[in-house]
Amino acid sequence: MTGTPLTDAVRAYSRSTTARLHVPAHGGGPGNPPLEALFPGLCSWDVTEQPELDDLSHPEGPLAAAQAAAAALYGAEDAHYLTGGATQGVQAGVLASLLHGGALLASRDSHRSLLGAALLADADVVLAAPARDPKFGVSLGLSPRTVERAFLEHPDIGAVLVTYPTYLGIAPELDAIARIARDRGAITIADAAHGAHFGWHAALPPAALAEGADLVVAGMHKSGGSLTQTALLLEGPRGTERHAELGLALHLIGTSSPSYLLMLSLEQAVQSALTQRERLLERAIAAGEGIRSKARVATGRPQDPMRIALQFESPTQAQESCSALAREGVRPEYLEDATALFIVPLGEPPALDGLARVAAALREPAFAEDREAPPEIRRVRLGRALRSRRERRRLVEAAGRTAADVVSVVPPGIPALWPGEEISPQAVEGLARALGQGRRVMGIDQGWLWVVAE
Repeated sequence: MTGTPLTDAVRAYSRSTTARLHVPAHGGGPGNPPLEALFPGLCSWDVTEQPELDDLSHPEGPLAAAQAAAAALYGAEDAHYLTGGATQGVQAGVLASLLHGGALLASRDSHRSLLGAALLADADVVLAAPARDPKFGVSLGLSPRTVERAFLEHPDIGAVLVTYPTYLGIAPELDAIARIARDRGAITIADAAHGAHFGWHAALPPAALAEGADLVVAGMHKSGGSLTQTALLLEGPRGTERHAELGLALHLIGTSSPSYLLMLSLEQAVQSALTQRERLLERAIAAGEGIRSKARVATGRPQDPMRIALQFESPTQAQESCSALAREGVRPEYLEDATALFIVPLGEPPALDGLARVAAALREPAFAEDREAPPEIRRVRLGRALRSRRERRRLVEAAGRTAADVVSVVPPGIPALWPGEEISPQAVEGLARALGQGRRVMGIDQGWLWVVAE
């Protein structure tokens, strides 16, 4: 048997089948000539459940073997393929952990996927303000001190969701947080949407499972090399205690027709990591570390060297510099206010001369704390706010009202407003600035957003 049992099974099926009298309707290519012309041969790999191709809802054949390889890559007890991205994994993990009750503890700057998770589990969310780096002002994620306090104030917390790493690649103190949660009988879920590659090289922070997480959502398409919309849900030793609940959650959340193209890409990415991760990462890490600048965000916490976060003197300078780079064909992952994020891909990295030139010209930033920091710990009843009677208000008139929908700038999908939160003048100002920069803001339509009706 090779290291790619699912790929082998699909290849054998395609070669032996002369008439596909089943879905999908393109029939392996002839039913969609434009698509076949655009991607010759692609449709032949786009199959559906057949006896020899296994079934993701009850894997027993090549899919089971492929998931076992993913578990071996991470040292997990079990692994689940996800074709709904890391969002599907976060929602399934939270639902499985809180199926029998309890609140969810998460950082205020968690990804918006926890909204659906909390709704599905009918759980309150305890939002905690993340720690901030004193020099750069960026989020360091949940701190153990805040987690300790949250458990004292809300003893019914049943799960802790830790973003590992943050969007800028900073790894919070997951090991300490996991110990605190374990002592209180709570499950630790690591949202490793941007940390699937952690632990693959000595220069990277440790993998989330090695840091004590019980369930890990590894965003393979973001940092593992698979196609967009793919991820893995990994079970640690304590995570297996939720194995049955995880199965139920994945059936409820996932599609009954998962894409074999996406699952094949997961298998190939896992196989690539198992056989050549050192080679794929060596030059990429060197390229990322090679760009040194006083403006490069560098905290005291372990960080992903392949994430180059630069702080400019002003939003205008950031915008002009990124526009100049775009004219050279260099595109950032993210630009917000005076911070720009560039991610070095796996494998042979592109030339980073233009980016290095821009970084070398930057000066050390000066960060000032926000005058009105958000409450350190706040319990939010997201479901109640979403189910409340609501009305539309213009953003410029929304200060002081209660948000009735999640509002987030994409990327990175971190909510500026959670349902149930009072809308501050600072939030209005920040969202207006993002819209003025032409950024995509989910939850605002033509300047209007939903608020709880008075």
